[in-house]
Amino acid sequence: MHVAEYFYTVFITEPLLPFVSGTSITPNMITIFNVFFSILLYYLAFMNQFLLLAIGIHFYLFFDVLDGNLARYKNMQSDFGAKLDSISDRVFYTLIFIFIGIGQVHFLWVLIVIILINLYGIIATYYIVPRLRKLKDIKRYRVKAFFMDRGLIIGMDLGTVVIIMSICLLFKQIQLLFIILIVGYMLDIILRLTELWRSEGST
Repeated sequence: MHVAEYFYTVFITEPLLPFVSGTSITPNMITIFNVFFSILLYYLAFMNQFLLLAIGIHFYLFFDVLDGNLARYKNMQSDFGAKLDSISDRVFYTLIFIFIGIGQVHFLWVLIVIILINLYGIIATYYIVPRLRKLKDIKRYRVKAFFMDRGLIIGMDLGTVVIIMSICLLFKQIQLLFIILIVGYMLDIILRLTELWRSEGST
C-alpha cells in the first residue's frame, strides 16, 4: 500500500467498515456520491477557496479509499465498480487541476500535469506492472526496498498527490504545486522504468 492509502485504510476506513457494512450503502453508491461531491470541489477550486478545497480533497480521498475497502469487505467487487471508480478518479484529477490552475498558472503547466498523471497511470497499469509480475527477482532501489519490506510503497500515487495538493493549497502555493507534481511524476516514471529494465536485464 502507498503511504496515504495505508493511513486512510488502517486508521480510518477499516474501523468504520463493520458499521458501514451493516447499512444498505454499497461501494458503487459511495463512488457515485464522490462524483457529485467532486462538483463542489471544482467550484471551490474555481472560486479560489483553497483552504476549503484542501480539506475537501481529503474527504474525496477518504470516500475513494472507503468504496474499494467496502467492496472487498462485503465481497462486492465487480468489473463495473472497478471501472466506475477508475474513470471517476481520472476525471476528477483531470478537472480539479484545470479549475485550480485557471488564472493561477500558465495553462501549459496544467496540461503537462494532466498528461503526466494520465500517462503515469497508463504506463504503470499496462506496461510496468504486467512485466514486473513476470519477474522472479526485482532489483529495487535501496530506499524503495526499505519501505516495501515494511509493506509501504513510495511513489506518486493519487493519495500522495492529495497530500501534496493540500499542503500547497493551505499556503496558497499554486505554482509550487504544479512544479512539484511535474518533477515528481517525471522522476517517478523514470525511476520505475529504470527499475524494471534493470531487473529484466539481470534475468
